[in-house]
Amino acid sequence: MRAGRGWLAALLLPALARADDAGVARALAAHYHRATSRVMVRVVPCLTRAELDEAAYEANIMLQTLAPPATPPAPPTVALGALTFGGALVRGSIVVRRGQTPLTAAELGCPLALEPLLDYLARWDYDRAEKLLLAAAEVAGEQWGRSDRAQPVQQLVTGWLHDAPDGPQLWARIEFVPGVGFVAGLADEDGDGCPEAYGRVRADALDPALVARIRDDYAGRVLSPGEARKYFNELVARWYPRLRTYLLKPEETRPWPSRETEAEVVAELGGRHITAPLAVIKGKPAEQTLYNVFVSATAEPEARAGLRFAADEAPAPDPPAGNMARWQAELAECGGSWAAWAERLAPFRADVAAQLAARPSALKGLVGRDGFLFFRGDLDYLVAGELRGQPDGRDPFPAIVDFQKQLAGRGIDLLLVLIPGKPEVFPEKLSAKAPDPALPAVQPFERKLLLELAEAGVEAVDLLPAFLRAKAASPEPFYMTQDTHWSNTAARVAARLVAERVRQYPWFTKACPRPIAYRTRTAEFTRRGDIVEMLTPAEAVRCRPMKLTAEQVLLPDGTPYADDPASPVVVLGDSYCGVFHQEDCEHAGFARGSAASSRGAAPRRSGASGS
Repeated sequence: MRAGRGWLAALLLPALARADDAGVARALAAHYHRATSRVMVRVVPCLTRAELDEAAYEANIMLQTLAPPATPPAPPTVALGALTFGGALVRGSIVVRRGQTPLTAAELGCPLALEPLLDYLARWDYDRAEKLLLAAAEVAGEQWGRSDRAQPVQQLVTGWLHDAPDGPQLWARIEFVPGVGFVAGLADEDGDGCPEAYGRVRADALDPALVARIRDDYAGRVLSPGEARKYFNELVARWYPRLRTYLLKPEETRPWPSRETEAEVVAELGGRHITAPLAVIKGKPAEQTLYNVFVSATAEPEARAGLRFAADEAPAPDPPAGNMARWQAELAECGGSWAAWAERLAPFRADVAAQLAARPSALKGLVGRDGFLFFRGDLDYLVAGELRGQPDGRDPFPAIVDFQKQLAGRGIDLLLVLIPGKPEVFPEKLSAKAPDPALPAVQPFERKLLLELAEAGVEAVDLLPAFLRAKAASPEPFYMTQDTHWSNTAARVAARLVAERVRQYPWFTKACPRPIAYRTRTAEFTRRGDIVEMLTPAEAVRCRPMKLTAEQVLLPDGTPYADDPASPVVVLGDSYCGVFHQEDCEHAGFARGSAASSRGAAPRRSGASGS
């Protein structure tokens, strides 16, 4: 089964690294440059959230800004000593070198990556973190007399807690994009091309409870192996919409690089290998393949073997013939041709296209109605024309049909599941010109593709009609308001639809001779949403973390459901399959729901995988 239109972040947490891996990482670090390297290898001294975040975010090639050099504002020169960024930093505190701050050597040895720290604090207690979030937004929001900048010219990137006589202080590094020449006195202390300065964050932004939380939990608590695995799963999911990141599988990383690693990356490593990395992230921002590799500072011999981690009722799915009849009926209802259907949607599509054109292309998030945020990629897809006419060999039809034929030749059934995007289910949250809710779909060329695939023998489960019927009755939005992904309710509806079809296959009763009485329990959690960081700083700071619930699936003995690698059912999917499955509450994702939805029966346990 394949779900969604993207590519899933596959999961991984291999054994903790050997001590010699840390030596290799340090040797590679001597030649690392954030703008030109293809590989970043980082040592994680201790598995705390603070250490992991610092390793992942500090001068990372994956996160390198693509903003052009900054141009001078009017007036042409700004005095460094006069900067406060709207009062976010204490006047007179800004200096250009770390040694000019009051930070001790011990304090400098405990850096805090501010972007993920602020997200962590907002999810913990937004009200206590709000002033700190606003201070960071004020720094990033300074436009220097220009209103057309899509990306910040500067931002707070690293913080340090300082114990002053009058109480704790937060000092921060302000990093500027390359080419800033209009702030007098800036220096590039680390020589990476990005000038920086240091300043003290205003005192009222540092709530005492925040300080305690940072020290005791964020920087003071060592994560368990399961929590560390969850950290990397959530990291790649957060980065995926912008950077197309995923985690390599264990067999691809022990050792790394592997046979599949690109020749130019192997050459950059100079013959060095990492024996047992904590995680290897592969990404493709700006169409260039990059790697992040994380290793532990200490050996853990006992772990060398590796750790592998891997609205409720919905109508039954129509059989293939029923699907084709419905798609043909939709086409007839909407004008009789795909072009006529698209023409009926012209006002809506034109409004969406205008919103995209008015928004700087570097901003991948758009603000809709009633707190709904939308991902630019979903909107581009919404207004696209013929999906089979995409350039550069991106027509999905031949690859899907070929895959189905290869599987059929091996006696394997393929069930295609296209997950509707948020704007397909909630067009009214995007535009005042959204069509009548009775109109079958706002992306007719997806329906065309499904019909053509069915005619070629590829069966699909069509989720869109069920989603459009059920969304009004759902106690929570079908899609998370600040995220690209569906909610727990939508995942459960999809799981029931797919499970109902899987039970109809002739092999199912043989594969599942003894039903499993799965149980569920409700889990509560918070999530900021992956679109929040795609907004401007002023927009993002207004986004409170979402309070969500999900249904975790348990085995009869009460232990959490886990996929079985030997299962005859395999789920291949994108991040829609990973959400709630490998992130947040865990054990509550689509694959879990599919197993539990089979009337308490599953072929062993459904094996979930990403590709």
